[in-house]
Amino acid sequence: MLQTFFTTAEWCELEAFGLPRTMDIFNDGSLHIVDAPGHLPGHINLLARTYADNCAPGSLDDREIHYVYLAGDTCHDRRILNGEKEISEWRDAEGHACCIHTDRAQAEKSIEMVRRLEAKGVEVIFAHDVEWEQRIDNETRFWGAGVSEWSADEQVEDPSSERSGTT
Repeated sequence: MLQTFFTTAEWCELEAFGLPRTMDIFNDGSLHIVDAPGHLPGHINLLARTYADNCAPGSLDDREIHYVYLAGDTCHDRRILNGEKEISEWRDAEGHACCIHTDRAQAEKSIEMVRRLEAKGVEVIFAHDVEWEQRIDNETRFWGAGVSEWSADEQVEDPSSERSGTT
């Protein structure tokens, strides 16, 4: 199915977010692949529609819509996004200019695109976003967070034993 999608899907502008090249994965606006050139050839990001955690139970139609932008390696330091720092460059041993992005000019355009999203209220998360990771309100948002730990001396009944008649 995905192979068919990627061979038939076309890049489209997502005007509401100012994103010039996106692909709507499920054709329902819930998940978009976003072309985010600059870091490496073919670098992409994801824009996901979610629902706010603090909403009362009920129909999804009654819940507050929230967007999360997974920005990957578009930016490696939030201070670059907020203008406190610039993308760094250095010289290697042979004197060649080096940058963590293969195309700095494109990377700067992609970073500006992310700035506009954040200004619209979209939650932006970078791959190396230490600041986001260290915020106390995000500690339960990691995979496996909130799963109760249990010690080896606690007795945990195997649910499959009831069906088989063994203990």
